[in-house]
Amino acid sequence: MQTQLQRMCANPLFSRNALATSQLIVPTQQRNFGASEKMLKHRMKTVNNIRKITKAMKMVATSKMQQDLQRLRDGKHFGYKGVDMMFTADTYMKDRAPNSPSDPSELIVALTSDKGMCGSTNSGIIRYVRDYILRNGRNKKAIFSIGDKGSVAMQRPFPDILKIGVSEIKTPYNYPTVMALAEHVMRAGESSDKISVIYNEYVSAIAANIRKLELLPRQRFLDTLKFGKTYEMSLPDKNTGNPALYELYVTSNLWVAFLNNAASE
Repeated sequence: MQTQLQRMCANPLFSRNALATSQLIVPTQQRNFGASEKMLKHRMKTVNNIRKITKAMKMVATSKMQQDLQRLRDGKHFGYKGVDMMFTADTYMKDRAPNSPSDPSELIVALTSDKGMCGSTNSGIIRYVRDYILRNGRNKKAIFSIGDKGSVAMQRPFPDILKIGVSEIKTPYNYPTVMALAEHVMRAGESSDKISVIYNEYVSAIAANIRKLELLPRQRFLDTLKFGKTYEMSLPDKNTGNPALYELYVTSNLWVAFLNNAASE
């Protein structure tokens, strides 16, 4: 005795309709790989051209990085920490140096680049500055942005404290360029109690640490040098030599920060 389902399946018309229906319901995956020999050759040629361009870009990037690393090796000790050692070695001057206020005003100098695809290098600086201001408050804060990336990114969240933005700096960096920028930083920081430089410190080709370097403003620096006993200056006199030492102090520290930032990028 056949069931109703068996009788329906035995019907030839029903079998053909069921087969047609199943073909419509179940889609077949179409593949267009190697549709024609001409298309395949064109595809292979395109991939090879992209490979050549990528290889050339890697060679250019490697050459630029080696040059930046060489500049970092040659210049990272030029005047760096030389003036700072005077404050460390002279205990009499160190003990009598003017104390920083409990709620100091601060000039934040953020080092970024004008262009480039190293997003993490610039975004890390921007994120650090943003978190630092949100954590400590924007009261008595001012931002001196170096590089177009930092100026554009900090215009929206900090329009009231972004005082100066410098961009289109010629690369590779040299000491006279940094000296000119240091002059602007010194002028902008004259009314502040401290100057904080935020930059990337080079570690390796795949790693960099964000550093915060604190510098003294001009007046506090000169007031501290008045108590110097260990080092005596005869020529030139203190009125001439101490301002020159301050320029060396700021420029040499900024120079090392610029070299590290360029190598990290």
